[in-house]
Amino acid sequence: MSEAAFEIALEELHAHPERWDEAVASAARGKVIALTDRGERLAAVVSADQIGLVERLQETVDVLSDTEAVMAIVESRNSIAAGESVYGSEAIRALLDHRR
Repeated sequence: MSEAAFEIALEELHAHPERWDEAVASAARGKVIALTDRGERLAAVVSADQIGLVERLQETVDVLSDTEAVMAIVESRNSIAAGESVYGSEAIRALLDHRR
């Protein structure tokens, strides 16, 4: 499990630009560096390895925020559990028959 984010104020970075090196080095080691302004989180510095995770999490949030998509997933899972799924050429034939 990753550590909690370390917060650093933009004001601090402006006053001590060398702290950027420290922030980037910490992020490269896997720590999340939250950049704040007057106590409010504005942005974060993360390692390159974590960018993919952030993108996948955002995609998950997007799907889970879409009620219709979630309902479709639930219906699909229920159909599979009930043995109502089709595979390969059988699926293509079923689609073609349905269109006729």
